[in-house]
Amino acid sequence: MSRRSKLLVPAVALLLLFASSQDKLREIQKQIDEVQARLAASKRDKSSLLNDIYALELQTEATVIELNKADLQLGDAQAQVARKQREESALQLRVRDSRERVRRILRVLYKMGDLGYVKLFLNIGSVDQLFRNYRLVRALMDDKIVEIRQIRQDIARLQRLQAELGAEVARLDRLRGEKAVRLARLHALKRDKLDMIARVNQQRDLNTRLLDELRTESENLTRFLDQKAVQTAAGATDLGPLRGRLSWPLPGVVISSFGRKKSARFNTYTMNNGIEIKPERGDEVRAVGGGEVIYGDYFKGYGNLLILQHANGFHTLYGHCERFLKRTGERVAPGEVVALAGSSGSLYGKALYFEIRQHRKPLDPLLWLEKK
Repeated sequence: MSRRSKLLVPAVALLLLFASSQDKLREIQKQIDEVQARLAASKRDKSSLLNDIYALELQTEATVIELNKADLQLGDAQAQVARKQREESALQLRVRDSRERVRRILRVLYKMGDLGYVKLFLNIGSVDQLFRNYRLVRALMDDKIVEIRQIRQDIARLQRLQAELGAEVARLDRLRGEKAVRLARLHALKRDKLDMIARVNQQRDLNTRLLDELRTESENLTRFLDQKAVQTAAGATDLGPLRGRLSWPLPGVVISSFGRKKSARFNTYTMNNGIEIKPERGDEVRAVGGGEVIYGDYFKGYGNLLILQHANGFHTLYGHCERFLKRTGERVAPGEVVALAGSSGSLYGKALYFEIRQHRKPLDPLLWLEKK
């Protein structure tokens, strides 16, 4: 491979890496813009506790995305610093080698003395020797001039490179500082959500308001399912014959069960249409049966909610997800991972909200899932 080709390979690789980073940054910025638009829309509703929780979660999501952006920029800056450090080391080595070669040439010329050139041309026995001596002197002189010129160019390049390296190091420090600020904001937002949930659990009026909102959102979800029902996808599972034998969507402990529940603190009642499962071994959420994703988005009271439609009027719902691994319109097989458990819209921290409905009527999931 030629020297030019060897130099071209890393240059092309660097350009591809830069293009890839820019694509990722554009995608991250798109995500930030989408979250900010949803946050702006949420701020128009000032009277909802669920909306306040949603706004905090949107700010948290935006901060997490910003942290992803910061990590990408940090990685790019670190790569630039490492590349420039390698280039600086190579250039310094080349300057040292060039200087040594010039010193050797100068030592030879110095030893020849003031009349050295004359001696070279007087002490000759033939015309061939004359030309050989002449070429020797010219080669020594030309090498000295070229080497000195190259040293000057390399030193100038080294100075520019050191300035660029200093700028990259400063950018790296600035990005680290920005990341630390965003991490602090993320921790503060998480504390704010926990504080809000604590206030709701301690103050009767807030708890009553939240329960009313949750009932309203449960009714909205039922209406949504009435409108959203589509033709059953081929290969969808009929859950009817599998009562009591369905695999769990994720391993964990049930922390909130199905049915009508009484609050000992406030003497109020709630109706749970599903169960809450606290993950024990991993966060992967699996479909309990084959079907089609008919919804995958945020739903007040349920957080990030994924809804699968199965055969014979069955639906399964997976709420509080951290993120979805399947999108609306996609078909899934029984046991396939469809999401990751999270805490979006949850009053219990990280948990999975799970429902089973037939013809939009909620069923007790514990009667359908296999016994542990």
